[in-house]
Formats: sequence, C-alpha cells, structure tokens
Amino acid sequence: MDFSIISNFVQALPASFQKLPASFQDLAARDPQGLLYGAAGLLSAVLLLLYVVRGRRSRDGKPLEQNTKTSHMDRRTATSQTQADTKARIASSADGASELQKKPQPAPTQHVGQSRRAPLMLASTNDIVSSETRALDLSEFGVYAPHFDFNDSDAFKMAIKEVREAQNKVASDEGITIADPEATVQEPANIALDRLAARAYRADCDAAIATVTWNTIEQREERLSKTQASIDAMLLSAGRIINPAFATLKLKELRLTHEQREKLKEEKETRAELARLKKEEALLTKDATLAEKEEVRLQQAVAKANQAAQKATGEEAFELEARAGELTRELETAHHKAERARDMVQQSNAGYLYVISNVGAFGEGVFKIGISRRPDPDAYIEDLGQESVPFPYDTHATIYSDDAASLRDTVYAALDDKRMNRTGRHNGFFTATLDDITTELTRLVPDAEISSSAEAQGYHQTLAQLRQNESGAA
Repeated sequence: MDFSIISNFVQALPASFQKLPASFQDLAARDPQGLLYGAAGLLSAVLLLLYVVRGRRSRDGKPLEQNTKTSHMDRRTATSQTQADTKARIASSADGASELQKKPQPAPTQHVGQSRRAPLMLASTNDIVSSETRALDLSEFGVYAPHFDFNDSDAFKMAIKEVREAQNKVASDEGITIADPEATVQEPANIALDRLAARAYRADCDAAIATVTWNTIEQREERLSKTQASIDAMLLSAGRIINPAFATLKLKELRLTHEQREKLKEEKETRAELARLKKEEALLTKDATLAEKEEVRLQQAVAKANQAAQKATGEEAFELEARAGELTRELETAHHKAERARDMVQQSNAGYLYVISNVGAFGEGVFKIGISRRPDPDAYIEDLGQESVPFPYDTHATIYSDDAASLRDTVYAALDDKRMNRTGRHNGFFTATLDDITTELTRLVPDAEISSSAEAQGYHQTLAQLRQNESGAA
C-alpha cells in the first residue's frame, strides 16, 4: 500500500493549523489533548477511506501491486471447475445463503478470488425480528424433545459451564473459523476477515441463546444453522468455514440453556406445591387445635346441662334434658372431627379426595379433582370458590383416604388422556363426563358416594337476572 498520501497529509498539518481561525487556535491552547484526539480521529477516518477505496479497486479487478498480476493470471486456468463448485455450495447453503444467491454471480472467466465479496451480514436477523414482533401461532410449534436428563437446574448450570470451557478450548486450539477442506483453491488466511466472521458468529449465537424461550427454541436452532450457513457462504471465496466443532458446542449450549430454564420453571412449581402443602399442614394443625377446644367446650356444656337438669323440676327439667341431648349430639360430632384431625396430623398421607365442578366458570363437562388434608374439606372447597372464580364450586364427592396422594395419582393416571393442561403435573382439571369419573372412583373406592347434580345456583341466578334486565329494557 502506498503511504505517500498519508505522509503528505501529516506534513501538511502544521501549515493547515496556521490557517485555522483564532477560535481553533485558542482551543488548541486550552485543550491540546482534545485537539490531538480529534486529529487522531480524522486520521483514522482517512485511513479507513483509503482502505475502502483499495478494497473496491481490488474487487473491480485492478491490481494494487505489480506482483499480484502474475498470481491472478496463473489461477485463471482453474476458473471453470471452481465456479461450478461455488454454485453448488451456494445452493447447498439453503436459506442461510439466500441473500448471496440473489447477487449476480461472477463471469465464467473470472477467478473466484476476484468476485465481489458480500458484506458480512447475518441473513436470518430480519426473519427472527419479524417473527418475534408478530403474534405467535402456537399451533406451528412442535413438542420439544429434551436432549439431556439432569435431575436439577444446578446440574444444567455445571454442564453449561463445561460447554463454554470446551468452546474456549476449541477457539484457542483450532479457531472459530478454519480452512474449508472441500475448497478447490486455498488462499492465505485473512486474519482480519477471520476475526470479523468469528465475532459475528459468536455474537449472534450468544444473542440467540440469551433470548431463547419455550416457544422460540426451534426458531433459535434454525437461526444458529442459518447463521453458520450464511457466514460459510460469505467466507467461500476465502476458502474458510465456521469450525463445525465450535458450531456443535454452540448448539449444545443453546439446548442446555433452554432445558435449564424449563427445569427452573419445574422447580418453581414444585416449590409452590410444597409451600401449599406446608400452608395446608399449618391449617390442619390449627383446625385440629380448634376441634379439640370445641370438644372440650361441648363436654363442659353437656356436664353443666346435665347438672342443671338434675336439679330442675317439671317443664324446666324437660327443657334442660332436651338441651343436654342436643349438646351431646354436637359433642359426638366434635369428637369425631377432633379425632379425625388428630389422625390426619399424625398420618402425613391422610386426606380427602374431592371432585368439584363450576359450570359458570368453566362450562359443562369440566371437573377439578384434587386432595385436601383439612379435617373439613367443604371449608377448603369454599375457600377455593372465593379465591379465583366468579361462582362457587359444586361438590360431587369428598372421599377420605389414608393415602390421599396415591389415590389422586391413580385417578390422574386413569384420566390422563382427558387432562385440560398436559404440562401441569398438579393441575387437576379434566374434560370428562361424570360417569367416567364415577366409574374410576367406584373401582378404587367401592363405597364412594358421588353426587351427579351440579346446582350452580349463583350462575343460574345471574343468568335469570340478565334475562330479566333484557326483557325490561325491551
């Protein structure tokens, strides 16, 4: 490269500085370092301009030095075969090289090294951006098949660390870009081009990995493939490609990152379920305490009523005996509840399986099946109806079991093909008929009592009021 232009430019700087306005001279006196930085920036711009001009001249086939003419003439004899290989490999690059295919191909008599080189752009960037900005059609996504079988997110974290260390080793030992073993013409490695291609590929892969989600994993896998094909096509004339070993490790990192995030979601759901069970255990203990206190209170009330009835005479004694009888029946109920509460506290698996529906919230043919460890399952179901649905639940069955969790899991397995949510393990909503549920429950618990009626009182009253309002308005 001829540096005479730069030398003349540097020599002319002092004279040019003398011609500057007084304000610039004052600036130089006040802030010479800033002015020096400005001059350095201007010099860098000039160098860049010269480099661009030199590149254009090179692409137009104008030799920059005399000794390059001989090398270009010697290699023109291999033009026909080289051009055929070039077209075949560009076609095999699929969508990743679509932008390159749209550009005019070199003439048959022109050497590959003299072809106009496309700017280093990632062909898939625009497609990815446009696909993320539009609404996602979930029906287009297939079910992702996990590639790894780690028990927890920490194992995934360690695997990701190992993959990144392997990437650094491959990059340092072999390089992110390597010579294409299938290239018919090998050119000396262009260090600047290799570094630019490596940085572009690595940056795009890291961006895809950082933004991968459950509904974009397939798009991200395709993006990595397209990016590799695109950069390979752009490096074609230089006889270089992305290192396949490095590309494989990047794909592995993408899948590990995705599956780690899914495992984190699963662990979060598990923690939420454990927190719910812990809360229910606390409520169970509280209910057991209240049941015992109620039993003690009723025992005292029955004793007082019996003593008063013994002392009273006539009609008053009759009334006190009747009151004592009512308290005794309440005491029996309280005793049974307190005894059941104590048993459930001692037996960690004991509880109630419930079957409920909510026509107003979910419509006909939708049932929720779950378990509660509270001594009063109806109170638990009432709490469910007040939390997140517009109408109360209708209860079809509450079945006590010493191992409620196992009973629930067995019912879930039998109705697995009728689940509404196929991804939630603890989500107990099913689209089934009550006969299907009744058949399964009676098989497991022969004496189970199941109600087929769904009162849906609040829902039907609301419909009646709406009809009344419409008829009044008419």
